[in-house]
Amino acid sequence: MLNINSSKHLPARVLTPSLDGTNELDFSSKPNLDISRKVLEKFSHVAQSAVKASAKLFLKDFGKAKNIQIKNNDFGNLVSRADKNIETQIRKIIGKNFPTHKIIGEEFSKDKVKPTDLVWIIDPIDGTTNYIQGLPFACISLGLWQGNTPLVGVVLNPITEQLWTAVKGQGAFLNQQKLHVSKKHGLNFTYGGFGWGRNVKKAQINFPKLLPILHKVRTLGSATLEMCLVAQGVYDFYLQNEINIWDFAASALLVLEAGGEITEINGQPLTASTTNFLCSNGHIHQHMLKEFKKAVLI
Repeated sequence: MLNINSSKHLPARVLTPSLDGTNELDFSSKPNLDISRKVLEKFSHVAQSAVKASAKLFLKDFGKAKNIQIKNNDFGNLVSRADKNIETQIRKIIGKNFPTHKIIGEEFSKDKVKPTDLVWIIDPIDGTTNYIQGLPFACISLGLWQGNTPLVGVVLNPITEQLWTAVKGQGAFLNQQKLHVSKKHGLNFTYGGFGWGRNVKKAQINFPKLLPILHKVRTLGSATLEMCLVAQGVYDFYLQNEINIWDFAASALLVLEAGGEITEINGQPLTASTTNFLCSNGHIHQHMLKEFKKAVLI
């Protein structure tokens, strides 16, 4: 059983975000990826410590979240006290251990980012509505990127005590068990997920187009965890129509390191600025992209 309380709280400071109002994220250039395996493993160790240290905050309000706020007058975009407390905790731990690294989080200001910067990307609770309602399909997500390249991914579901981890070039794991995507070929018996963010109009247009193409489709309310299901070989694919980087920063690497494939829906490579994507076991990827093009997904 995973011991989510194994990491001690680390006193630390928070990196000061950009206050110029732009919060410009420049991932356009190729990064310097000359980072040793030992250094990457250290990054992963600290990331795991950070999410484990935040597990108590997550569990404290699960199913009884307090001080819930609505972002931008959008009732589908909720934030709880736990979201803010968890992100603050993770920022402190990362800032203490890596004071020169940059941080992007869903709930607070973003650092200005250059292509060569090492950037930690936090989603304190992915699946916030599930979390508030008491549905145990929500998680803490923490990824490290440089430019458009994911280097470290850590995802923790404190309720089920599942910890997914990946380091570039070293495979993907669930509670230290190595992961592999499914081996399914062809679309007749595919099983996977579809998410639309908060754009209901796109969902209403695209979902009927998907049903004739795909065998079984699920919508579970956490892009991060549904991508983890692809890495585990439970899902054969996951399609997301509207997304932010913190929703896939950790889980994208899990899919890739488990042998899967991720691109934008138009077939272009995944980047830090991607807003839609298809991730799959790789075997069905091109076939799905071809069918999506014929169906004219928007």
